[in-house]
Amino acid sequence: MIGGGADVVMSDMAANTTGHRKTDQLRIIGLVESAAAFACEILNPGGTFLAKVFQSGAEADLLAQLKRDFATVKHVKPAASRQDSSERYVLALGFRGDNARSA
Repeated sequence: MIGGGADVVMSDMAANTTGHRKTDQLRIIGLVESAAAFACEILNPGGTFLAKVFQSGAEADLLAQLKRDFATVKHVKPAASRQDSSERYVLALGFRGDNARSA
């Protein structure tokens, strides 16, 4: 990043789980929202954002924001992940740059 922004921001953060599914999902989404805000501050136009979301994936508000800021947004499950695992990632490609922030 010396002298410029980043091309990729990856977040593998996960909150400590409580065992209460809704609480755990809210905590994870909060981390992803923070990581996405950070990504929008430092990504170069065309950049990529990848974040762990688990369980049902990213929530509608988060996805809507990512779709405004990036050209392509989708959920992906790593091939190495167990089939019964709730591990999921949200992948956002093609950061729109300063134009997205002013919209």
